[in-house]
Amino acid sequence: MGDPLERLGSDGAAEPEESSMKEELCMEIDPPFRENLATAEDWRKALNKVVPAVVVLRTTACRAFDTESAGASYATGFVVDKRRGIILTNRHVVKPGPVVAEAMFVNREEIPVYPIYRDPVHDFGFFRYNPSSIQFLSYEEIPLAPEAACVGLEIRVVGNDSGEKVSILAGTIARLDRDAPHYKKDGYNDFNTFYMQAASGTKGGSSGSPVIDWQGRAVALNAGSKSSSASAFFLPLERVVRALEFFQKGRSSFSDKWEAVTIPRGTVQVTFLHKGFDETRRLGLRSETEQMVRHASPSGETGMLVVDSVVPGGPAHNLLEPGDVLVRINGE
Repeated sequence: MGDPLERLGSDGAAEPEESSMKEELCMEIDPPFRENLATAEDWRKALNKVVPAVVVLRTTACRAFDTESAGASYATGFVVDKRRGIILTNRHVVKPGPVVAEAMFVNREEIPVYPIYRDPVHDFGFFRYNPSSIQFLSYEEIPLAPEAACVGLEIRVVGNDSGEKVSILAGTIARLDRDAPHYKKDGYNDFNTFYMQAASGTKGGSSGSPVIDWQGRAVALNAGSKSSSASAFFLPLERVVRALEFFQKGRSSFSDKWEAVTIPRGTVQVTFLHKGFDETRRLGLRSETEQMVRHASPSGETGMLVVDSVVPGGPAHNLLEPGDVLVRINGE
């Protein structure tokens, strides 16, 4: 399992908190690799746009069924839809049970916020607020750009790090394929997703901070950190973008009636881990299957998904078992 010193980075509840190779590692960006040419002035302009849209979240929650503790905490969120009044943050900030929360903007205007979604698996959720309640601050929503994340990308993490209301931490994305961090044995842990990693040194209060590039776009969501080092863990935004689009459909403004929104998702009730090809061979993967997978996969693929656990009585019960290597899904 993961390092026991990994933590939900963030929630300030209390203390408990060259070129061909580069092209291979980096997703396509328009314009390509322009971030390496970003100047101090570019970053200043980007941060001037981003900081007003970042909020300090104060939450008070009772002890919920999901092994969470009761208490008050500080964290971070940021506006992703100004017209509809939607703030993105982490699932462990929105909480799995009843929560009372308020947001404070950079000019110290405070407004109540209300949970509208907490993802059942991944570490993100949304609060809503009334945009008309903000009367004295000019701000814009922060655009989400998951496709811009790549190894070597220079980033800034903007949020309430260490309870300082606004901190700006610099870093460089080092990995896109880190396993989901394991925070604690009997609490919430994300699964079935990769995380990004950078040595940005985030601490308590920074949960839900936007990870931005020089254009002022959020490329990831800060989620946690490792107490024994400067490593910080970021959630990719592809699933966040999909969920946000479902909330935006048929709802053009905050005044529209808020109703329950279903985020459709498929599941075989199995947890997977990504293992290198050497390890999958030890698990019985045949060399011809490995060659087929390498040929069909993007350049630079390093391994395959292996079954870690299966929910008894679920769709995959008696069909899959721990140690099975996923070769095809839906015939592909």
